[in-house]
Amino acid sequence: MTKHNLIIGGGGGIGRALVNQLRESGQLVTVISRNQESHQGLDARIFTGDARNIDQFDDLAASIHAEQPITGMVCLAGSIILKPAHLTTADEWHDTLALNLTTAFACVRTAGKLIKSDGSVVLTSTVAAGTGLPNHEAIAAAKAGVEGLTRSAAATYASRGLRCNAVAPGLVDTPLAERITRSQVALEHSRKMHPLGRIGTPEDIANAIYWLLSDSSSWMTGQIIGIDGGLGATRATAT
Repeated sequence: MTKHNLIIGGGGGIGRALVNQLRESGQLVTVISRNQESHQGLDARIFTGDARNIDQFDDLAASIHAEQPITGMVCLAGSIILKPAHLTTADEWHDTLALNLTTAFACVRTAGKLIKSDGSVVLTSTVAAGTGLPNHEAIAAAKAGVEGLTRSAAATYASRGLRCNAVAPGLVDTPLAERITRSQVALEHSRKMHPLGRIGTPEDIANAIYWLLSDSSSWMTGQIIGIDGGLGATRATAT
């Protein structure tokens, strides 16, 4: 059976790199996004929807699944907020949880309903969820929830062969990160933070997600894979 992957938020840098890889290998790709304009030129079927509305997303995914069974689901929806807790507003906190944790939960919930046998769910965390970084309180808390969700869902659905893993990137050169990358001072600081001496590319992350969706990772579930230039596990030293 041809693999059919449903991606939440596929119009960003990582999403576009992933869609290209999946389509080049002959797989079917459907993207659900709040804003279709951001997906112009994307080689995938595009549907308008908002995974923060769990029931609405569930109904839309079910209709897509009825046309062509879904074998893999990826949640790329998210945000970046770099503020200490005392400067984070209540609205920013709730928006961060909705964009990062609620969308991931909607993905898992729907996959649990629709994918009855072998399949793969890939969620997106961040290096900040497992490494204390200043001014990351809201996003670190939301993504830590994603990591807990990943492990619990992996245990729940393992008996039917439905796997759930997550990737935890460092800073990646995407439109979402432009507020950081367009500043040479901030960019150079970020490069030095990552022991491998550079920030990530969309392809770095897409490669891992592609593998997690494939049969090559069929004995892996409940894992959080750090793709962060070594930031989460090591510390850079001067050379």
